[in-house]
Amino acid sequence: MSSGVIMRIAGIRRWIGLVAVVFSGSATAWAGTSERAGMPADAKYACPMATHPDAAKADERGPYFAAEPGECPRCGMKLKPIEELAWAKAMLSADGGEVAYSCPHHPAVFSKIAGECPRCGMALEPFKVMYTCPDPKHAQVIQAEPGMCPLDGRTLVPFRGVWLSADMAAKNAPPDPDVAKADPYHCPKHPLVHSAKPGRCPICAAELVADQPADGAKPEEHADAAPGIPPGAKYVCPMQICDYFSAEPGDCPYCGMKIRLIERVPWAKALLTKEESPKNAYVCPMHPQEHSDQPGTCAICGMQLVARADLPEPKTAPEAVRVQMNHLMEHYLGIQERLAGDRVEGVAKQALGLIAAADEIEKHLADPQVDLPDAFKPALQKLRDAAVKLRAEDLAESRVAFVELSGALRTLVEQARPDRDRYEKIYIFHCPMSKGDWLQTTPDKRNPYYGFQMLTCGELEETR
Repeated sequence: MSSGVIMRIAGIRRWIGLVAVVFSGSATAWAGTSERAGMPADAKYACPMATHPDAAKADERGPYFAAEPGECPRCGMKLKPIEELAWAKAMLSADGGEVAYSCPHHPAVFSKIAGECPRCGMALEPFKVMYTCPDPKHAQVIQAEPGMCPLDGRTLVPFRGVWLSADMAAKNAPPDPDVAKADPYHCPKHPLVHSAKPGRCPICAAELVADQPADGAKPEEHADAAPGIPPGAKYVCPMQICDYFSAEPGDCPYCGMKIRLIERVPWAKALLTKEESPKNAYVCPMHPQEHSDQPGTCAICGMQLVARADLPEPKTAPEAVRVQMNHLMEHYLGIQERLAGDRVEGVAKQALGLIAAADEIEKHLADPQVDLPDAFKPALQKLRDAAVKLRAEDLAESRVAFVELSGALRTLVEQARPDRDRYEKIYIFHCPMSKGDWLQTTPDKRNPYYGFQMLTCGELEETR
């Protein structure tokens, strides 16, 4: 049996075992658990507040548990029995795993605390966070703990895992792996997830897609089926890491971006051809040593790989600055999207790309052909300094650095705008809560400073 098949079987067994915990009910999850999902072994009561963000000490900002009734020493609220608190029951059902919250109708919503969906106002439901490889080719790697992908060594990223409430779990029952291949629907990101009827993936909440045509033919027999593109798909998420295709327009369930026609997304358009690509046909614009036989992202800086034939070759200093401004914008947007999605995975890599692009621009500023305002160079240094602070070790710290980074990039864009052919419009928003600006290339607000807590907070100040 191949290692890939073994990995798939192991992943399914882990996953089904986790779902079994959900269906067993919270009472079963309590029994025989000494640590009790991170709670003290003798805990019977807890503060109704799951978090205490105003506590002076960092280790006191989480939940408070006690063996006896009384009042919370952090906020003064009366303690309640654990079984009466929804957030505490979710922790127990997760059996030591990480708990987060999402909207049943908007799976892009990923929150660490209970609340309401910023899009529809519906109460968020708890789920057990699952981890998988960011490379769609390794989507079979699924586990409940953070770690590294055993296939390529990349850091695993969190996804919306199994629901922890009985009602939601019942609506997302896992398929029987023994008959999965005969089912007509599957998850575009987790191919082991199959179903006899439409629904959502119980791992990542993506809509299941039909992989058996109505005429009974196999998908690969259809002329419109290209390698890497599900049959019937017309739209795709611009973010290649999401690898999300759909037959209908809408939003990506992973990052929330509006999906676009495949023909208008370069990396997806490249999949339409069925001809074999030349060896090492795709390269990183900033690191040509990073190449691939197919579209992807650079392992060093996270940039989208481009066809070698389309690799820009600037011949003058002004052209070099313009190319690097495009690179700055791409890396910045990669960070902005991650912070808006309450994620830090990949932020440090994109920050390194920002630093490299800034250094390349600085090399050409002394050239007499480069005519830029005096304010450009200090803004470039300010951007570089802010990028250095983006180490992605802490979401809050990254957002603080992003305020300075965004202010610097706004100044740079005002004086040396990236190419309009690539970035037709640049929307500049201001967040009154963080007092920071941010830039986007889409009009739908995605606040990077508060993420899904206040995703649409902010005012449009300018369009360039």
